[in-house]
Amino acid sequence: MPANANLALFTRFTTLVGDGSGTTSFTTTPVDVSRFGSAQFQAWRGKITSATGKSFKVYLEESLDGETWSTPPGNAIGFDPGDEGTKLFSYAFRLRWFRVRVDFKGEFVTCWAEGLLR
Repeated sequence: MPANANLALFTRFTTLVGDGSGTTSFTTTPVDVSRFGSAQFQAWRGKITSATGKSFKVYLEESLDGETWSTPPGNAIGFDPGDEGTKLFSYAFRLRWFRVRVDFKGEFVTCWAEGLLR
């Protein structure tokens, strides 16, 4: 089993930009996790700037081939850390590829997601 490795999905501080009219999806670069068993990481977001509706949901996604992505059981609703809030994740990998998707509605939001591969 390899040693722990740093995991930077959205580096500090990443700003996501939308047009405010609809939800935009942002995905991280897929990570080959075949040498690791799990990840422990945290996601943080700041306040959403928006003149209209706003939303922010974090989804964990995995893939066998890096092309077709699925949401693991229990993650279908997504998670929102809240204004200037943090959400902790501990996830055991089932497939070879892993990434995080953020569905965001608003004009601007700053966020990050970082942790460890184990």
